Formats: sequence, structure tokens, C-alpha cells
Amino acid sequence: MSRFLRITPLRAAIATALFLPLGYGLSVALGGGIVDSILLALAYIIGLVWAVFLVERGSQRIETRRLTSTDPDRRSWNPLDPRARYYGRTSPRLRQSFAVLGGYSLLVALVYILAHLRFGGNNEENIYDLPAGGGKDSVKATTVKVQKVVRKKYVINPYSSIIFAAPPPLDQIDVKLADETANRYQAGQGDGGLGDGEGEGGGFGGGVGKGKIRFIRLRHSDKTWDKNFGVGGDRNLLAELVSREPKMQGKVADETEAFDIATLATFPPKKSPPLVYIGGAHSFNPTAAEKKILQRYLTEQHGMILGDNLGGAGFHNSFIAVMNEITGAAGVDISRDDRIHQKPYELPEFPYVVAHGGTVPRGWKVEGGGRWAVYYHPGALSDAWRDDRAGIKKTIAEMCYQLGINLLFYSHQEYGRWVQSQSK
Repeated sequence: MSRFLRITPLRAAIATALFLPLGYGLSVALGGGIVDSILLALAYIIGLVWAVFLVERGSQRIETRRLTSTDPDRRSWNPLDPRARYYGRTSPRLRQSFAVLGGYSLLVALVYILAHLRFGGNNEENIYDLPAGGGKDSVKATTVKVQKVVRKKYVINPYSSIIFAAPPPLDQIDVKLADETANRYQAGQGDGGLGDGEGEGGGFGGGVGKGKIRFIRLRHSDKTWDKNFGVGGDRNLLAELVSREPKMQGKVADETEAFDIATLATFPPKKSPPLVYIGGAHSFNPTAAEKKILQRYLTEQHGMILGDNLGGAGFHNSFIAVMNEITGAAGVDISRDDRIHQKPYELPEFPYVVAHGGTVPRGWKVEGGGRWAVYYHPGALSDAWRDDRAGIKKTIAEMCYQLGINLLFYSHQEYGRWVQSQSK
């Protein structure tokens, strides 16, 4: 046992089998994704084998020289020497083995942390800041359209037997406002931009100057997780938000993003994404570890999940089952008059592209049922955000944009209020 470090193919294989879980666990603990974890584990194993080889080779050279030395019992401070003073006299080779393992593992951890600049997950990449401000419920005042109603013109013949007592003017115009475009202001609405709080301009009371509204989707095992991602897809939602509310310029991200589920665990408290998007056409089957991360995200990080069925029954059934499991409750239908469908846009009906999982949204509440933690759209919401609108009518696509903005507003408003309450 004391001579375990002597390098042989068998011992190298044993070292690989023993320390592969350690390398993988180290990567997960530091917030790496699946690819990062595999690369780190491989690097750890290869480096460990070389460390064992070099240490054993150095130790053998020292012992060989000791055989011809005039003072073979002399003890040194060289860590490569099995008879170094700090290894003691009982099983020095075994203690040397543990020292090499511990020192190498610590070195790998330090290199990984420095390479990724994580330091506990508090780097710029893994911090979500709300934009500062104090916006209102209304994204913007609805445009007033003027419709001209032109009366008929009459030509009067003075020699006619018909008498017109009061002929109307030739160009009498009656100005009316179309009801569907009336300017509807409500209490708590104003022109400060999207948001909530006591600050000025669009934004949220718990935000900071550099904060931005971002749209983040999660990668998962379904190969269609990235459908409608980026340019020509969900980026249009962010562009529409700025277009509809110019005062949010500079407070909305330019591009949408994608993370592994494991990355959610690296965000620090009160600096997590208020909303993440999960889309798919076939299935949603996170691992047990990923389910725990999603559960903590909904409860401890006060986050919200937007699920979007882009295919059919496979994703529908698996997504609902996973949400039932991590929330500990069954999902319920969300009514059209719920607040999430009313502000900042009042939706006249629930919009969908294709009814892959029905025509009624479903939601899950946590923390005593105070807020929606999960919103499931059964009808391919992000299809409507594409450049081609997936071929649907413009009026339906418009309502899908409105619903998307409502979800961004709801999640950020709830998150901002929670952040402020935690700071008191």
C-alpha cells in the first residue's frame, strides 16, 4: 500500500477510475456545463497520471542516490523524497501519495477558478442586474388613429321642384376615434417606460444603472431546444420592446442568450435571471441534479420559467411532469383575466400559433401561491416572433408579442419587488 505510487498501467487505470468522479464533481461545483465537466475530468485524469509518473520517477532517483550515499539515513525536506521529514517514519510512501493527490487537486481547482474568473459565481457573465428606474404598467400609450367620415355631396338645382331648407356644406367632415385605438390610461400608468418602482424613467426600483432586461433560454437534451433562437427569432421580442418603448433604449439587451441549466446555480443571491425560457418539440428530461437546480431557481432565487411547446405531446407531457415534480404541485389553467394577461397589454384572447398542447396556458405557483413561478404556453409562442411569423395572421403575431412583453414585465416586476424586500 505504501508503494501505491509506483507507476504501472494497472495503477494508472485504478487512479483514473478513482478520481474521475472527483474531476466531474469539481466542475459541477464550480458551475461548469456538461462540456466543461467532461473536458475538466479528462484534463484532471491526464494530469494526474503524469503527476504520479513524475513524482515516482523523482522518488526512485533519490532512493538510488541514497544507496551510494555516505549518509543513507539523512532526512531531507524535498517532497519527492519518500523519507522527507514531514512524511514521518510510518508509511511514508502512503503519506506521499495523499500529499500528491491533495496538492494536485488543489492546483487544478485554482487553475479552473482563475481560467473562468468565477470566484464563487460572481463574475460579470453570471450576474443579472435589473435596469434602474421607476417605470409604469403601460409600455406606451396606444396610438390614436383618426378616421374621416365624409358625408355625401348634394348638387342643388335652383329650378328643381324639390326644396332643401338647409343643405349641408359640401365638405362636412365628422372626426371619430376608433374604439380599438382609444388612448386608455389607467391608474398607475404613465410615460416613464416599462418597469416598476420609485425611480425615474423605465426600469425597476431594485435595479442598477448598467442593468438590462435580457432574454435567456436554457439548453437541454431535446435537439430542438434552440428553435427560434437569436437573429430572426426571439431576438425580435427584445427589438419590439425597444421599438414600442423608446425610453427603454439602452436598458434592453441587444441579443438573446443560452445557458446550460447548471449555469443557473452559479448566479449569486439577488442577481439571478428573473425569467428563463425552455422550448422544445419532443421532450424535456433534465437530470436529477438539474431538477434540483431548477427547483432552487424557482424558490430560493425567485425565478420564473417560461415553457414553450414547439412540437407536440412529447414535450407537453414531459414538461408538465417535471414542473409538477419540482414545484410539488399540479399545474392549473391561467385565466384570460389574470394579471399576467392584463399588464402592460390587455389581451382580448389567448394567442397561439399551433395548439400542440391545447389552447389554454398552464401555470404553477410556489412560495404559498403568491406568484406564478412557471408559465407554460402550449402553442409555440416563439414561432410568432420569427421574421415570417410562422405564416400566422399579423393580429395573432401582435398578441404573441404583447404576451411576451407581459411575461417579461411580470417576471421582472415580481423579481424587483422581491429584491427590494430582501434589502429591507
